[in-house]
Amino acid sequence: MSDFTLTELAEILVAIRVKLIRIFIIIAIGWSVSFISISNDVILKIKSDLLPEGANLIYKAPLEVMMLRLKISLLIGFLIALPYIIYLTYKTLKDRTEILSNFSISKSQAAVYVIVSSILFVLGVAYGYMLMLPIFLQFLYESARSQGVLAFYSLSAFINFIVLMLSIFGLIFQMPLFMYFLVRNGITRLDTFKYYRRHFYVGFFIIGAIITPPDVFTQLMVGLPMVLFFEISILIVRILT
Repeated sequence: MSDFTLTELAEILVAIRVKLIRIFIIIAIGWSVSFISISNDVILKIKSDLLPEGANLIYKAPLEVMMLRLKISLLIGFLIALPYIIYLTYKTLKDRTEILSNFSISKSQAAVYVIVSSILFVLGVAYGYMLMLPIFLQFLYESARSQGVLAFYSLSAFINFIVLMLSIFGLIFQMPLFMYFLVRNGITRLDTFKYYRRHFYVGFFIIGAIITPPDVFTQLMVGLPMVLFFEISILIVRILT
């Protein structure tokens, strides 16, 4: 029995090693290609579109720009590999544990989930990039300037902040798919979301207050889309389940 257990463990470790190598290869290819081709353009595009007029960017270390390009490229490589990582995680949990024993997702369903999730993420990023962040950053700039402070932003800090905010909006826009998945697979009931509707609303505006300055308008621009997507999610789940 001991030999069998050790053999089985060795097979699992070998399988995981092979899968990890595949993930690293995908990330490395996306990392290198994006570093060479688009990382610098991404920085210039963000600077051109979102840096408030009158503000300036500086770098405080010799390698700051290079490290920023490497981080952006690594993030792109990870996003490229993310669908494969999610698939492997699901398959491993399904085959090796009983956590997902009640779930059964076909390849066609998984493809639909990936496509819909990608579309929602892009929509969230677009909302943050084109509507929320220009107003948000302009408010922060005007607030500092009213105190007689000159705006000199660190390049890496500015870009990292933009990427963080866009990631948050991309995740917020996943709400309809997330709620549908929970109800569709019997993890929770639609009535539960309806019953705690007011609690969710309060939570949404608390999140808006945390990630935005103390300004009602910008807080509403975060909280209201979350409320809207919550209601859209309830409607979609009601129709599709």
